[in-house]
Amino acid sequence: MALPAAAADVPPPASGKTLTVGPGGQYATVQAAADVAQAGDNVQIAPGTYSGGLTLRRSGSSGKYITFYGDGGTAVITGSGGSKGLIAIGGNSWVRFIGVTSKGSSGFGAMANGAHDLVFQDFGVDGSSDGGLVILNTANVLVDGCEIRGTNGRGTSADHEALSVGSGSTNVEIRGCHVHDNGEEGIDIKYDDDAQAKVHDNVVSGNRGPNIYVDGSSNVDIYNNVTSGTRNNTKAGIMLAVENYSSSKRLDNVRLFNNVSDGNASSGLTFWIEDTGTLSNIQVINNTFYGNGNEAITFLTDSFSGQNVLRNNIYGEGDVFDGHFTSDHNISGNPGFVDPGNGDFHVGAGSAAVDSGSATGAPAFDLDNHPRPAGAGFDIGAYER
Repeated sequence: MALPAAAADVPPPASGKTLTVGPGGQYATVQAAADVAQAGDNVQIAPGTYSGGLTLRRSGSSGKYITFYGDGGTAVITGSGGSKGLIAIGGNSWVRFIGVTSKGSSGFGAMANGAHDLVFQDFGVDGSSDGGLVILNTANVLVDGCEIRGTNGRGTSADHEALSVGSGSTNVEIRGCHVHDNGEEGIDIKYDDDAQAKVHDNVVSGNRGPNIYVDGSSNVDIYNNVTSGTRNNTKAGIMLAVENYSSSKRLDNVRLFNNVSDGNASSGLTFWIEDTGTLSNIQVINNTFYGNGNEAITFLTDSFSGQNVLRNNIYGEGDVFDGHFTSDHNISGNPGFVDPGNGDFHVGAGSAAVDSGSATGAPAFDLDNHPRPAGAGFDIGAYER
């Protein structure tokens, strides 16, 4: 199933009306416009802050989104929020949010549960006591260019995470986002037996951690991300796990490639099972791990099955070995990074990483989205010289 369309027809599509909100507009509040918006309509919001939250009460229809967008700047929605979200989407579908930010929720920043065909573009969550953007039992979702910060203000007692996708959600893409300085996990894909999720080209940093977490889910690609600076000393940059909340007790078919995981309080990548479960068919290819507080990769379980691969990775913290993985064409230490102290993990001329990787399973592009290979062979690590 295809992902929902992006925002090419905003403002506005010919099929609908434009409802204006703000000084001189038709409506003083976003909620007032939402209450009358029909399929295909655009709610055009002047830049500024609007109190009272937003609760959706109707859906768009196929090809006719109801679109809420900041007109020339960000529309900030404030209010008390709660268990259904300061922006409460519920099960409403065919809805887009563009240039809209939820700020200061006492519960969730925004929540969808039981919906489909949603777009969050240049969307923001700026502070929430519980999770930030929470997507449950929802299909066909695009999260593009978002910033989520300051969530999980209640700490480890908070519900859900900065950006949570779970409980049967499927066909989800999270790209180009900055998820940082949150009180729990950054991006969390959980309890999805067929997530069909792509998490890519994001910067995820400074969260309690893990920055990117896949828990009890299958069919997930994690690529072209920079994940750094987890704050808790038990939290890795990336973690693949099965917690007891998972009904399937299974994580399967997860691919990690072209990621940089550096400067995290614990490891660059950790595998973990809480009590029982299985991790299977995991590919860790062309990643760079460096300067993490523990090892490049930590194995806290031996419950692996299927075909698991470690290939073309740079382990800045030292060698990595686990008998449940096919392991080849990896190198340890600093192979000649350009400027690792300032986060530049490209490799210089003459590096042992250049042209010495394997083509088997290697991605066709690198973290800069440049094609691989660029020389006589595939390079090792997240970048192709």
